[in-house]
Amino acid sequence: MAAHSAGILKTLKEMAAKEVDLAAEALAHTMKVAEEAQNKQSMLTEYRQDYLTSLNHLLETGVSAETYRNFQNFFTKLDQAVMGQQEVVEFTKQQVKVQRELWQESQRKKLSYEVLSQRSDKRAHKIEQKKDQKMMDEFATRTSRTRHL
Repeated sequence: MAAHSAGILKTLKEMAAKEVDLAAEALAHTMKVAEEAQNKQSMLTEYRQDYLTSLNHLLETGVSAETYRNFQNFFTKLDQAVMGQQEVVEFTKQQVKVQRELWQESQRKKLSYEVLSQRSDKRAHKIEQKKDQKMMDEFATRTSRTRHL
């Protein structure tokens, strides 16, 4: 019975370890996607700032109404892209949070199985020690009897 329980616990520990590995891989992937989204957000923001600087230089030297309108239309589209990317960044941050929680939960499960396994091993060791002690006591009793006879 104890060997059967130990085998089950070993299997559960192995499964939990695989689950932790998969969760860690998923977390790493999600973190990479979030970082890429943040980098794209930064790039779009810098791109917008560069065009704003260009527009300001043109406004100092004079610009036609049509060119100004084109810049305004471009900024409207660029602002929409920046806002859309901000939504992506927020979504990926949320996904990282979810994946981190899943990884932590799988870590806790693995640790629980390890604790159960250690307890089972300790119990089996105690039982083995009691058996050994009982055999030693019986041996001592037999030896004592044979000396007195």
